[in-house]
Amino acid sequence: MGATLRDFRERAGLQQGELGRLVHVSTTYISQLETAARRMDAPLVERLDRALKADGKFVEVYRMAVNSERQRPVADYFKFVAELEPKARRIDRYGAGLFPGLLQTPAYASAITRAWNPFRTDEEVDSLVQERLRRAQILDRPERPEFLAVVDEVALRKPIGGPGVMREQLLHVAERIRARQAVVQVLETRSGAHPLLAGQLVIMSFADAPPVAYVEAPFTGSVLEAPETVAAAQLAYHLTSAAALPPEASLELIEAVAEEFRP
Repeated sequence: MGATLRDFRERAGLQQGELGRLVHVSTTYISQLETAARRMDAPLVERLDRALKADGKFVEVYRMAVNSERQRPVADYFKFVAELEPKARRIDRYGAGLFPGLLQTPAYASAITRAWNPFRTDEEVDSLVQERLRRAQILDRPERPEFLAVVDEVALRKPIGGPGVMREQLLHVAERIRARQAVVQVLETRSGAHPLLAGQLVIMSFADAPPVAYVEAPFTGSVLEAPETVAAAQLAYHLTSAAALPPEASLELIEAVAEEFRP
């Protein structure tokens, strides 16, 4: 959609600022739309179509993109985050009682997916797990984002999928850390209260766009873009990170708990 908007704008002979004035947004916002740093919604697409004198063609492309997106095995409320992850310069994540999706093994992800809905078929579970593994490939890229995560100690000790699955999961996280693909801090149970007790948080920072935050609860999630709200989320993450074990001590604990799951 970003590339299509740029093509339509150039064909209309408009600069980004000119198009922005026609649809009542800033030049920066048009630039962010064209680089896919911001998502379009239907009302904005209709205004853009009129400003570009596209006679409904831009709206038609948008509808085709939406229909295609619906085929992806990702929850609707998470799709925007999945789109932005590969573009992020840095991702900060508080994972509560689970390891983040980008750090999950196939067996661990499968056990979680089945627990969320035991009526899913094997094919549905496999499709969701494969999508999660596809997302995690961004950590293997040379231009990968800096990925930092804080997880509760319970995430290390809850035997999701059984001892064998948990040992594999913990060793996988340790491998990501040792490969310099992630920084993980463990928030010990004895640490007490912290700002993110209520749920999960993701903060994505970009080289050419403002940061975005995402909060999630069971069966729902919300993207936060207002600067003051994102700033509050960043402060909450930093305070929670400060209360957690340092990265080196966290790695030692992760590997020690993995040994506890040894058969």
